[in-house]
Amino acid sequence: MAKSPRLVTESAIWAGVRLTRPWNVLMIVVAMYLISEALLSPRWEQPETLGVFALGTLAMATLAAGANVINDYFDVAEDRVNRPDRALVGRVITRRQSMALNYALTGVSILATCGVCWAAGTLVPLAWIAVLGTLLWGYSPWFKRRFLRGNLVIAASVAQLPLWCVLLHAPNEIAASLQWLGSVHGGVLLAYVGLSGYVTLLREITKDWQDASGDGQAGYDTLPVRWGEKRTQYLLQVLHWIGWILMGAAWWASYQWMHRPVSPLFFVLPYAAVHLQLTRGQIASVSAWQKLTLAGGLLYLAGML
Repeated sequence: MAKSPRLVTESAIWAGVRLTRPWNVLMIVVAMYLISEALLSPRWEQPETLGVFALGTLAMATLAAGANVINDYFDVAEDRVNRPDRALVGRVITRRQSMALNYALTGVSILATCGVCWAAGTLVPLAWIAVLGTLLWGYSPWFKRRFLRGNLVIAASVAQLPLWCVLLHAPNEIAASLQWLGSVHGGVLLAYVGLSGYVTLLREITKDWQDASGDGQAGYDTLPVRWGEKRTQYLLQVLHWIGWILMGAAWWASYQWMHRPVSPLFFVLPYAAVHLQLTRGQIASVSAWQKLTLAGGLLYLAGML
C-alpha cells in the first residue's frame, strides 16, 4: 500500500496562511504600488488620495486571498491527485474553517471598498469589486470546469489590476481617466494590461496541462483534458509565437516612447526561457518561467521610479 505523502504543514494556522497564497497576494500589492508610483504618481502626492489607494489595495489583496482560499475549498478531490502534499483542506484545516476564512477576507475587501466609495463619493469601485468577486468565487465551482472559461476569467482578473489603479487614481473622473489612457504613460499601462493578461492566459493553460490527471478524474472539461497533451503543447507553442509579436511591439514602444531600449529584457529573457522549456516539454519549468515573465514586467515598472 502506497504511503501517504507528508503534508507541507500540520498547523491549521499555517495551512490557512498557505491557502491565501501570500506570495501571490504580495505580488498584487507590489504591482499596485509600482503602477501608481511609475505611471500615476502625481495624484498620489495628495494625502486623501493616498488613503483611497491604501484602501483600494487592501480591497484587492484580500479579495484575491479569499478567492485563493475558496479555490482550494472546491478543489479538494483534484488537489489530492495533482499535489497531495499541499491538499490541506479537510486534512489540516477543516472545510468550515476554510469557508470562514474566505468570508472574513471577502468581508474585509467589501468594507475597504465601501471606504473607497465613501471617500470618493461614488459606487463605481463597489460595483467593480462585486463583479470581480463574483467571477473569482465562481471560478472553481463553475468556470474552471468548462472549456477555457476559467483560463479567461483568471487572465481578465490579472489584466484588470492596472485599470483598478486608474480608477483609484480618479474615481469621479472616468472621462478624464479614459483620456489619460491616450497619453504615453497611459499607453504603457495598456501595454502592461495586454501583456500581463496574455501571459497569464498562457500560464493558466500550462497549469491545466500540469493538472490534467486530477482534473480529468474530477470531470473537468479543461483544454488539456479535452485535447490531450500533444495538441495542448502545440497550441501553447503557437500562442507563444503570437506572444513574441506582442513582446516585439512592447519593446518598440519602450524604445520610441520611453527611450528605454534595454529594460524590456526584464520580461523578454524569461519569456525566451518559457519558449525553450516549452519546446523541451518541461511543463513545470514552463509555468515557473511564465511567472518570472510577469515578475519581469514589475521590474520594468520599478526601473521607471
